[in-house]
Amino acid sequence: MNIAIERLVEIESEREQTMSDPSFQSWMKEIGVSVVYKDREPVLRAREMNADYDFSKLFIRRSKLMSYIQ
Repeated sequence: MNIAIERLVEIESEREQTMSDPSFQSWMKEIGVSVVYKDREPVLRAREMNADYDFSKLFIRRSKLMSYIQ
């Protein structure tokens, strides 16, 4: 399994190197490709964190709230 992870890291590094190459960028402009790349990792991590969190702790029942006020 570590080999697969290492290869994925390698592929990502190669992709970043290719994307930052000025000749690649000019070639992309020349053929009319316009894609905005957005790193999805923060969004995926936030979803994972939200899935692990118990949001039921955020809501206070009205009856409990009234007992605190009185």
